[in-house]
Amino acid sequence: MNHLVNLNFPSAFDKSKADPPSLVAAPEEEDSDNDEPLLSGSGEVSKECSEVELQGWADVLAKWRKDLNQRPKGLAELVKRGVPEALRGEVWQLLACCQDDLALMEEYRVLITKETPFELFIRKDTNRTFPANEYFKESGSSGQDSLYRLCKAYSIYDQEIGYCQGLTFITAALLLHMPEEQAFCLLVRIMHQYRVRNLFRSGFEELQLQFYQLERIMEDLIPDLHQHFVASGIEAHMYASQWFLTLFSAKFPLHVVFYILDLFLLQGIETIFQVAIALLQLSRKELLELDFEGVLKHFRVHLPKRYRVEENARILLQTAVGVKIKKLAKYEKEYHATRADRMDPVERLKQENKKLLESNLRLEQENDDLSHDLVNSKLQLGKQLEIAEDKADCLQKELIVTKQLLIDVVDEKKRLEDEIKQVKEVFRKATAKTDIDIKRDAKIIEQYKEICSKLSERLEQEQNTLTEKLNSLQLACKDCEKCCKIIKKCLSGEKDQVSDQDADITEANSGNAEEFTHPLAPLPTPSGQDTTSMESKVRELELELAQTKLALVETKCQNQELIHQLAAAQTEAQQAKNFWFNKTISSIREVAKKDYKDKSKYNSSVPRKGSREFPS
Repeated sequence: MNHLVNLNFPSAFDKSKADPPSLVAAPEEEDSDNDEPLLSGSGEVSKECSEVELQGWADVLAKWRKDLNQRPKGLAELVKRGVPEALRGEVWQLLACCQDDLALMEEYRVLITKETPFELFIRKDTNRTFPANEYFKESGSSGQDSLYRLCKAYSIYDQEIGYCQGLTFITAALLLHMPEEQAFCLLVRIMHQYRVRNLFRSGFEELQLQFYQLERIMEDLIPDLHQHFVASGIEAHMYASQWFLTLFSAKFPLHVVFYILDLFLLQGIETIFQVAIALLQLSRKELLELDFEGVLKHFRVHLPKRYRVEENARILLQTAVGVKIKKLAKYEKEYHATRADRMDPVERLKQENKKLLESNLRLEQENDDLSHDLVNSKLQLGKQLEIAEDKADCLQKELIVTKQLLIDVVDEKKRLEDEIKQVKEVFRKATAKTDIDIKRDAKIIEQYKEICSKLSERLEQEQNTLTEKLNSLQLACKDCEKCCKIIKKCLSGEKDQVSDQDADITEANSGNAEEFTHPLAPLPTPSGQDTTSMESKVRELELELAQTKLALVETKCQNQELIHQLAAAQTEAQQAKNFWFNKTISSIREVAKKDYKDKSKYNSSVPRKGSREFPS
């Protein structure tokens, strides 16, 4: 797609200000078949696009994909210049907010498997839709099959509208840019969100309103052409029906149709008025010179052919963008007021009566529905109340049983506490006995330590005495070398190595024993009785100490055994308590279930108060 021409002219055409731009003459206008209308679906769509424009669209789409609910800045200006052909499928879905509608796509796959009463009409119209386009040209082609399935699915989806002529042209334009499922989603959006389906409702009342609005806009923007049409007896429905019902897709070349759909998906129904006024402005001079037949022929034959040139299509697009549509709400009020004034009073009263009857029937239906819902609610609440009462009775019984169980549990708890106190008392006594034994053993150990200390002191005293005697002996024998040697050997622990010679010397000096004591003579020691008694006491103390240690170990073992017994007793008591409690709860549940079953049997066999079998 090439760059569009920047056209500078007033947005709303006024003869006193300026004329619209001139259109390029189409070479086909001189052909012999000039009186034949242009086949729908004709025209080649250029796929060329400048790098600058592609870059602009790439930036906008990158921002748009990040936030699909917010249209990015600069989008409107790009769309008004025309969407590149390669991007139209994605941009149209983004404009209509129907991208990736998985639920509607899945519903479409189900709808195409159903049957529709409009099958014959759809088949007939698919053969006449876009005959100049290769995709829909051949009967039984994939294009016609897709078009048939899509129109069939929508006729089932929207049962109020069903199928109407003209729907196939919009659908075919969508199928040229996207698969069936996506085209179905976009078609549903166009019909509902963009209010195109309202044009087919209630005897085309909405369409008649838009014809009136178009004529009033013509009167404001193109007054001379409007006066010419009024004088010639030309009304809007004679030339604009297909414009509104097919969004200009029935007669115009495809590049014009796609341009219009770009604007329509951006702005909505206002685009139809803009394009219609632009067409009338650009053909104003020719139309003013034509009579009734010539005007109708111009709209049917010459007007669509004029826009086979893409340059003319761009001029039409720029002119339509410049048209400012205002006062639509005001014209709508005027239409309803004028219609009410023109209508015969009797007819108007009949219509009002008809509306009131319809409202009355609707209200009666709503009243019946509410009454039915109220009765059902009462019955349901009665059943729920009976169930709640039964549950309350069961819960009351369970409460009584639970209270009795609570009393039993409290008694059992008290009994277990008494047993625990007894076990603690036994353990305390055993612990006290163990403490007495420990104290006795400690006293014995202290006595043993005291005896050992005294014995050590005594032995130390005796050793000191012997040492003093030995020292005195050394002083006495310091003049005798042999005696000194013997004493040194004794002091060094070599007493056993004393030679026989030393013994002879000792024997020789025995005569003088009264005056001199041989160094090797035995030192005076304690008496034999004292030593024996001390050794016996030491043995007795050691034996008593061993016995005390043994008793202490036995006492500790007994203490540990008592602790284990106490822990085991507590564990058994807890297990017995849990077992008894679980068993009691199970018995309560069994009793409650049995009572509930008995109550249910009793309720089923005995009639309730207020029923037919029970006297009130």
